[in-house]
Amino acid sequence: MNTNKVVIIAAGTGSRIVEKTNDTPKTLLPFGKGSILSTILTNFNNSGINEFIIVVGYKSDLIKNYLKDNINFGLNITFVMNNEWLRGNGISVLLSEEATKGENFILSMSDHIVSESAIKRLIASEKDSNLLLVDQKINEIFDIDDATKVELIDDRIINIGKEIPDYNGIDCGVFRLKNNFYDAMREQLEKGRESISAAIEILIKNQDMHAVFTQKEDYWLDIDTPEAYKHGLEHLL
Repeated sequence: MNTNKVVIIAAGTGSRIVEKTNDTPKTLLPFGKGSILSTILTNFNNSGINEFIIVVGYKSDLIKNYLKDNINFGLNITFVMNNEWLRGNGISVLLSEEATKGENFILSMSDHIVSESAIKRLIASEKDSNLLLVDQKINEIFDIDDATKVELIDDRIINIGKEIPDYNGIDCGVFRLKNNFYDAMREQLEKGRESISAAIEILIKNQDMHAVFTQKEDYWLDIDTPEAYKHGLEHLL
């Protein structure tokens, strides 16, 4: 079930950081030798991904021009426009369906930096199910209150959410998905539920959502707040 495609969701406002950074899309904030986005692209490319589908919405021209100015970093990038970027993030993923052409794909947020070693582990997994990269080192998580929690039985995910009472893992923000994700997303949209997590709940119900666990050499960070961004600049680099 290997894949060489990644869908990156970069349509939202990232309001908790953007309002403090002169309206710059969060994914374009400086990081390392480039930006958060260029770091994500580089890590995926170095992990064997050669086709990128970036869903844009808020300040889309800034993201497109940034990549154009950098000649797309030499990568094969397709843009998908989400004009309803104020709605749930599941809308953005659903809009990528045509671009993924019925093939399996990696799904990444545009504010999660994940190490190449972890990405390679997710890509190479021989499990024939939908997968989520999960960190079991709960005591080492930065800003655990803001993290999306995961409850597991062995490697099978049985619950996910920021407020679930029982959990033994943390969602790292990178999935390896089969085409049936789109059907699950459409099913939830009919009920007015628009988040990626809502579709994942259906896959969990169908026992089609498993974990690939991070290892000691892996790292990841969800840059969702100014504090997380500062932490990344000070520690992840």
